[in-house]
Amino acid sequence: MGKNKNISLRSRGKRGYNRQNTPGRLREHAEQEENEGSSITSRIDVPVAMWDFGHCDPRRCSGKKLARLGLIRELKIGTRFRGVVVSPKAVTVVSPDDRDIVARDGLAVVECSWARIDDVPFSKIASPNERLLPYLLAANPTNYGRPWRLNCVEALAAAFYLTGFDAHANTLMAEFGWGEAFWNINRPYLERYRTCQSSKEVVAMQDNIISELEQAKRDKQMATESTDDFLTSNPNHAEWEVETEGEEDEEEEEEADAGEQVENYE
Repeated sequence: MGKNKNISLRSRGKRGYNRQNTPGRLREHAEQEENEGSSITSRIDVPVAMWDFGHCDPRRCSGKKLARLGLIRELKIGTRFRGVVVSPKAVTVVSPDDRDIVARDGLAVVECSWARIDDVPFSKIASPNERLLPYLLAANPTNYGRPWRLNCVEALAAAFYLTGFDAHANTLMAEFGWGEAFWNINRPYLERYRTCQSSKEVVAMQDNIISELEQAKRDKQMATESTDDFLTSNPNHAEWEVETEGEEDEEEEEEADAGEQVENYE
């Protein structure tokens, strides 16, 4: 998971991927699967790891699911990881510039609950390459549509994609029924970040995206207010109608008086 003051693939059904063609495994499992006659044709050939603090329900935890599938390995607290670590406490945003680090030393993430982020001993998570994720939306069932609140697999997939490892990103998300939704709602952002090279450029692009979203929100509010104006009755017209009703009452009284006068005359 990653936070910074926290969509490229077509939909192909609920999952959007072919499990027989795209799932991958860590390098240490590859030989075993080949011996078992696995039909898997693509594998994650870089280290993928996580520090798991046990905050989440094991049945819903994306990190634990990846571990059960052999797609990630768990690190003991205090273990040093030389690759890129996606962390909400980092100060540098991940960028295409990090590709060489990921290719050489892999990618890791901190598996914890956003509600208990302050309980995590980040000082014991050692890495020279900690990274934040830029502005993205969560698609997981717990935080769907919320910015910055990505879970473990979303953070890993986003970091892989932004560093040019599209196949690895797809391999991870293919294991989740909502995986395609993550790509769909983040398509515009991911593609724009991919046009950048350095972390500084990604941050600048992120600032532009957030400014555009804020402006779109203001425009929508103004349009709504403008529509409401058309639905509001004209106060001048309302006053005129009140005066007209008063005049009609006076006319009715005058007609009644005239009628009485005629009766008296007769």
